[in-house]
Amino acid sequence: MRRFGVGAALVVMSLVAGPPVGHGQEARPLVCDEPAGDPDPVAEPDAWRERDLRNLACATQRQQDELSNPAFLRKWAIEFGVAYGDVLDAAAQQAAEPTRPHVNPIFWNPSAKTADPFRIPEQWEAAGRGQMEQFSFIAKTGAKLNARLYSPNPALRERPRPGITFTPGLQSYNEVNSWFAQGLAEAGYMVLIIDPQGQGGSENLPHNPDGSIDCSLEDCPNVPTNDFPETESAIDFLVSTPTAPYPHAVGPNAAGTPTFNPLWARLDPGRIGIAGHSLGALAVTPIGQLDPRVKAVVSYDNLDDRLGADVVPSIHAPTLFFSTDYAFPSVLTPKDPANPPNPAQHLGAFDQLVAAGVDAMSITPRASTHYEWGYQPFPASFPASRYGERVSFHYTLAWFDRYLKGDAKATARLTTLTFDRSADASSIGAGTYDGARALADPFDPGAGNIPYTINGKCVANLLSFSYDSAYRLEGGRQESSDLRGRGC
Repeated sequence: MRRFGVGAALVVMSLVAGPPVGHGQEARPLVCDEPAGDPDPVAEPDAWRERDLRNLACATQRQQDELSNPAFLRKWAIEFGVAYGDVLDAAAQQAAEPTRPHVNPIFWNPSAKTADPFRIPEQWEAAGRGQMEQFSFIAKTGAKLNARLYSPNPALRERPRPGITFTPGLQSYNEVNSWFAQGLAEAGYMVLIIDPQGQGGSENLPHNPDGSIDCSLEDCPNVPTNDFPETESAIDFLVSTPTAPYPHAVGPNAAGTPTFNPLWARLDPGRIGIAGHSLGALAVTPIGQLDPRVKAVVSYDNLDDRLGADVVPSIHAPTLFFSTDYAFPSVLTPKDPANPPNPAQHLGAFDQLVAAGVDAMSITPRASTHYEWGYQPFPASFPASRYGERVSFHYTLAWFDRYLKGDAKATARLTTLTFDRSADASSIGAGTYDGARALADPFDPGAGNIPYTINGKCVANLLSFSYDSAYRLEGGRQESSDLRGRGC
């Protein structure tokens, strides 16, 4: 993912202190979870513009919280130091596999794995919140992919679980999406999350089964330009078993990699969902409709907006779309009241599913940016809102509960006017700071961190006022073209 330019960075720094204040006026505190108002862009352009500037400040609230949270800064510094030490490990890994080059910009900067320091995967598992296995497997291109497999606590007796694959955005380790994998594993799902070819800990080159480099393929080396082969491979691996082994683990090229899902006995292969962010969303959105094994899709900022004509005839999987208030890559560009946003701008693919008679939902969180769904703090310091991740997880969990677990009660969570505790149950990540709590355990560097919660908050106040959020559910029996317009 690219960084925003110097000009945008200066805008961010000015907004952190709050939007501009007129002469003789007192600065109003920045509140991002209360009614934003609806000034008319023609009759009240100044009020309209001020509302947008305050919204831009809300779009940097996660950064503001990081910088003002001593628990976050201490915890991040410790984990950054640990990750930075992995440079030697990265060099050793590359030396051990000279035909599998890692030429992406973040493999040689392992500190990029230090995303939300309160969600280190190994620490999550050690806390008893679930099970996590890290391994590599071979993509259909022959490239070796780094992956993590999250699942519920193995001490729990259970029937087979639904499975989900997640494909991250461009040039990020899978750790930046730990909120997704950990939260869903705690809620009873098996989640396979990968580093696509040419990203994170995965190599750049495709290979033949004998291990030789195969540059007859278009992604040699992977720029990367798309995540289609990796997403398809992740689904294939997730459903593989000893009697139906993973089809791409063949020949010397696959030596030392698993030939089937190590947790296959805990998976229900008839209940598979997929999700992805950014470049990953560009892959999962059409693949979810083209692959009949997929029963539900969640797409975080699918930049193409609409499904291609070749995909439309195959539409079958209920899909939840997420979009942003401030588009990538110009994530902090103020809006102009003389040219206000089209409220239906993000509903292209949603409308296609509706036309096909398939359940769909489109959510645009308030003050959201492209980076809501990939937690990347320092040194990139990508802007994001305070509540976007929790809002997204609320709808994500309810979506998979409805369309993978078949829980009809989950529809009420999708259509609620007030958020419940379902998203908060897995909220263990970075948040705000409470000095009194820090004093209670002075030897814990993370003490005092208060993870974000949304229980009891009004849904309408945490949705975009620029773009419509909408749903068509239960075969059209429940519909809304404007969730925010329903009020509280």
